[in-house]
Amino acid sequence: MAGITKGMIADVHNKREIRLPEDFFKNPELQDMKAAMVIYFERSGEIRLIPMTKEGGARVRLEVEKVNPALMQTMTQLFKQHDLKVLFTTGFCFEQNRCIYEVYFSADAIKEKQATIRTTIESIPGLYESEFEILEIGQEW
Repeated sequence: MAGITKGMIADVHNKREIRLPEDFFKNPELQDMKAAMVIYFERSGEIRLIPMTKEGGARVRLEVEKVNPALMQTMTQLFKQHDLKVLFTTGFCFEQNRCIYEVYFSADAIKEKQATIRTTIESIPGLYESEFEILEIGQEW
């Protein structure tokens, strides 16, 4: 009986590389895949692999007063304006008026869009700090 998912247990101590199943590359939903975003969660050790149809990507980390509708509207407009495909987003508030919002996205010609993205991010009300990191194929941890 065919399942929805596949699983395996990997001996990551003795073999640090994990092979993707052949079905992954044969999947018709992924025929336009150009690369995959790999996200490592430092606290939990979890790793996510997300197929991308764009040539590049980035991570934006914002430390804001609060995650509110104005912030989300600004980010949504930014994504639409620059054709950025959101792959993963997370956030948490560690004090009453201090929150972290982090988003990974894929995009074509990300370096050309970098200046306008940074300008938009810096205009967010209640922004304490921001990071914008371009992620490229071949970059290692």
